[in-house]
Amino acid sequence: HGIGAFVLRPRDGGQPAGYAAIVIGRGTVEEPELAYELLPDAQGHGYATEASRVVLAAAFATGRRRIWATIRPWNAASLRVLDKLGGFRHVRTTSDEQGQILWFACEKRDR
Repeated sequence: HGIGAFVLRPRDGGQPAGYAAIVIGRGTVEEPELAYELLPDAQGHGYATEASRVVLAAAFATGRRRIWATIRPWNAASLRVLDKLGGFRHVRTTSDEQGQILWFACEKRDR
């Protein structure tokens, strides 16, 4: 049903680099959330962007029309990933006990 995580590995089959996922998270089954996390040595190589493109396409292929991403304002690397992906727009800002949360939405583009 399009909810799940994928372990990221370099193309050469090396050690795991992190994960990319479509999760319920702060979203819903109908409008889930994009999630990714990389180990420190894997950051800055484009893995999160490449993997996010794949999992977004898979999520939209299930018939979903909107995917969310929530990011803390201090997380510049994750904000850059969304910028590179394109299509995500800032919708609202909320907060919890850990501080602000920026909410971004990506709508399925019909071609």
